[in-house]
Parts: sequence; structure tokens; C-alpha cells
Amino acid sequence: MGRRSLILIAVALLALFGIANGARAADEAMPLKIMIFNIWLGGDQVNFTRTLEAIRAADPDILLLQEAEGKTRVIAEALGYAHAAERWHMASRYPIFDPPAADADYALVELRPGRFVAVSNIHLTSDPYGPYAVREGKTAEEVLTLETETRLPEIQVYIDQLKPVAASGIPVFIGGDFNAPSRLDWTEAMVGKRPHLKYVLDWPVSKALADAAFRDSYREAHPDPIANPGITWSSGYPVPHLQPDEAVDRIDQIHALGNSTTTGSQIAGESGGPDIEIGIDPWPSDHHGVVSTFQAVPGTAPAMVSFVRRSVTVGDELGVRFHAATDDGRIEDGRIAIVASGGKAEVPLLSMGTNNGTDRSNVAYFGTATLQPGAYEAVLSGADSAELARAPFWLLAPGALPALTVDKADYTAGEPITVKWQNAPGHRRDWLGIYKAGDPDQWNYLAFLYTYAAPSGETVFDEAAIGGPLEGGEYEIRLMRDDAYMVLGAVPFSVSAPP
Repeated sequence: MGRRSLILIAVALLALFGIANGARAADEAMPLKIMIFNIWLGGDQVNFTRTLEAIRAADPDILLLQEAEGKTRVIAEALGYAHAAERWHMASRYPIFDPPAADADYALVELRPGRFVAVSNIHLTSDPYGPYAVREGKTAEEVLTLETETRLPEIQVYIDQLKPVAASGIPVFIGGDFNAPSRLDWTEAMVGKRPHLKYVLDWPVSKALADAAFRDSYREAHPDPIANPGITWSSGYPVPHLQPDEAVDRIDQIHALGNSTTTGSQIAGESGGPDIEIGIDPWPSDHHGVVSTFQAVPGTAPAMVSFVRRSVTVGDELGVRFHAATDDGRIEDGRIAIVASGGKAEVPLLSMGTNNGTDRSNVAYFGTATLQPGAYEAVLSGADSAELARAPFWLLAPGALPALTVDKADYTAGEPITVKWQNAPGHRRDWLGIYKAGDPDQWNYLAFLYTYAAPSGETVFDEAAIGGPLEGGEYEIRLMRDDAYMVLGAVPFSVSAPP
């Protein structure tokens, strides 16, 4: 055998060794730390600096906020997180992608090129609160009915979306403020350990997650609820102020499904408090934070187009992040087209190839100065021009204020009310509320619907949403910011009693 043949064989072996190593590296588990933190009405009820310090001390890779009230990106930028998404109140060290389903209640986070985990951030309905019902003497059957009618349908939406994701090989994590205890804490051994813990209860939200094979990360790390109750609510209003008969419990939780292993879970709160391992004084929230660590094997994902920001002002930079269903997520000789909503990629307003010079890339930046305000889409196409993915984004006019319209000025009692909005901030919990006209009390909403983080869109207030027909009179629909009681815009309408 000649020298040239030996060299070629050696090169081939090295190439195969490199491919094998690359494949093995792609399938290796990597550490992941997730924090959930209900920061209490925007995080500045006590001291916003302490809110930042609590997150900094926990040092999560992925941060899920509840009650963020528009502060997600402020917090992310203050702490140096490279990625933030108001749609999920999420900050991350790793790129965040919108999954292909437009209504998805989860994000895909790219831990290594082409490899993802799925993360959901939840905040289930708070009232009526199950442990209060127990405290007030309701039977187990009555409490189970309450939970089944309120929080169970909400969590089922997430379970139904996330189970197929985990089945596809992508590890799934769901965390947040469940506003419901864990069935693992309301056992026979725990009865009487707290005044309101009067009987064993198989809490429906917790049971539904367990039935779907989700794992409660805190109980995996601390299996004995007597030794480690892990109370997360309430820490106080603020610490140490509590109602004498407060029904404290562990309602802030992180659950995992699929290809991951829990390696630990800690509670963040006031220094020296029970089960507190990450201490900050003064503690800034009425909830404790939960920080769980995992070894996760990230999985492959379908083709996607996503955005650094889903809405930008005309003239600002639009960052488009894209992923192809390839080994590392990059795509050779593809194209990204910017089109009007519903437009064809073949007639783009702007476009760019997926090759940056001689290199393949996975993010592109467009100038928007030549475009008009409105709804648009980015379309990812392959080398053969076949469409692989598309996703919506919005351009806002400079200085544009949120605006609302209704389809009629006057309605008959019980008639559905269609409302459209524009130029909303696009936060996860922006909402629309019906108020009596001129009512100055922002708490006095009669009905509400979320905008689901869309800067523009439309929805319908029907009797199901309102809870029955409105009485005759003058009303207004107000656009409110991110689960807060801050009016961003309003539109009046009237209701006439039926003849």
C-alpha cells in the first residue's frame, strides 16, 4: 500500500472519529439551572435591587418570572442575560425560539447548536384558593370540585402541548406559580402538621402532571415533606408579616418531563428561614423562589423562525433567528424573506441568504426604515425555495400609542363585543378589561381577556367571557399592561337593555 493511500485512510479515520465525537457530544447531558420567581407586582414592592440580588445569587441559566408587570427585559438587561422574551416572562443565557405553533404556551431554548429544551412559565388562577377552602371547612370533595373547575383545565392545556414535545426527544420543564399545593405534600403523614392541612388530598393539578409522567423537582431532591416542607407562599407581606391563620404551602414548583435528571432543588428567601438555602435580606417578595438543577440531553427541533423582539419600532433593527431541521440547526443556501402578513416568500419586501459569506449562520438582522407600520412575517425557505417555516412580527410607528376599536358603538344586552387592539407592548399578560365608563378604580373590572402577547389582534367578549349579559349603560374596554392595573388605552361603548 502506497504512502498516499495510507494518508487518505488516516484522513478518513480522523473524519469518522470527528463525526462520531460530534454525534456523541450532541447526545451528552449538560447542566441546566432553572429559577422560578414570583417577584410580587413588578418586583419593587419592597426593594427592586433586592429582587435583582436574589436572582443574581441563584444564578440561573433560565429565569421564569411571575407578576413581572413589564419588567422582564429590564431585569434581563440589568443582570446581563443575553436573551429575553416578554411572551413568556423569560430571561436566558441561551437563545430563545418561538416554536412553530403560533399559540404555543412554551418556548424552545437552544442549549447547544441545533439542540433544545422546552420551557413553560405558568401562573394559574389564584382565586378561589383551595387551601383557604380547606381552612374554612370545605370537605375534600368540595375542594376537589373547586380545583377541577378552575386550575385543572388550565394546566391540561400545557400538558396536552408538552407531552408530544417530550415524546419527540426534547426535555420539557414547566415551572411557576401553580396556586395549588402538591399531592406529594398532602399525605397521611402530613395531616395536622400545619393547621389547614386537615386531610389527605390528591390535588388535581399535581395529579394531572404526575399522571402525565412529570416529575416534581423539589420533591425529587427532598422526598420527605415533613423534613423539608419547602414552603413558597407566603413568605410574608412582606417578611415577616403574615395573617395569623395564613394557609402557607408549596405552590411554586418546577416539573420536568423527558430526557433529564434532577440533581438538586433549592428555595430562595429570607436568610435563616425554614428550608431557605439562598438567603437575601430584606426578602423582596411575598413568594419564595425555587431554583432546580438538572442534567438534560437537549433534543432536535423542527424548522423555526423566531425574533429577538416580536415587535419593534419602524427604523429599529429586526433580529431574525432561524433554525433548520439539520444536525446543527444551520441551513445551507437558504433564504429569509420579510413579507406582509400572509404574503408569499417569492415576492419579499426584504430578503437575505442564510450564508454569511462562506459561513452558515442562524441569526440575521434587517433594517426596517423602508417598511410601514403593520403586521409582517418572516419566512424561512430552503435551497430549493420550499417554505420551511414562518412566524409573525409587528412594526410600530414611532411614538405610536396603544389603540382600541370595537365593531359597534352600541350593543344589545347579551350581544358579543368584538374588540381590536394595536400597538400593545406584547407582554405575556397584557389584558383587556370591561369597566363601567369613567370608573376611576382600576380594580373594578367586570370581565377580562388576555391578548396572549400579541401587539395587535382581536378578540370577542361574549356571555361566556363576561359571565352573562351586561346591564344597560355606558362602558369602556381598557387595554391594561401585563397583569397590572395600568391603563394603556380605552374605547367606549354602550349597552341597551333588550326591548
